[in-house]
Amino acid sequence: MMIKPESLGDFVAFMDSIDIGQLFVPGSKREMSALVPDYSQDEDGVDSVKVLMATPNLIMFEAFRPAGKIDRMHMHKDHHSVAYQKEGKVRMSIGSDTFVVEAGDTYHHPMGVRHQHESLEDSVRIEFKFYPDGNAIESWNRLVGGSLAE
Repeated sequence: MMIKPESLGDFVAFMDSIDIGQLFVPGSKREMSALVPDYSQDEDGVDSVKVLMATPNLIMFEAFRPAGKIDRMHMHKDHHSVAYQKEGKVRMSIGSDTFVVEAGDTYHHPMGVRHQHESLEDSVRIEFKFYPDGNAIESWNRLVGGSLAE
């Protein structure tokens, strides 16, 4: 069954087009691709991602980051993020706090709060980005726009 509100459109970066608007997405059958976010400077795609679900207010994705990779300190003005650390270990800075996050741990970086991930081991996280004002798809596609230029 498909529920596809017009606000989803026909393109979600890092999501297989046949999965857009579906109630069930076979993420186990999808491959990851390197992501270069719009705030990236000299980072050469520190994460590989696949979008697992997209709605007008939510993007859910799985991300792999190899050991030793770090993104620069950044923040997002349009969404909150909650992540579940599925595998590995990362050092997570959120605001003025720093945590070592291990498999099974969960963390939240609120909208407008600076944060940074440093992978201490090969790691996999499941992340939910919540866009309270909607436009999740457009905002996500803009965020990862640098990845699409390749």
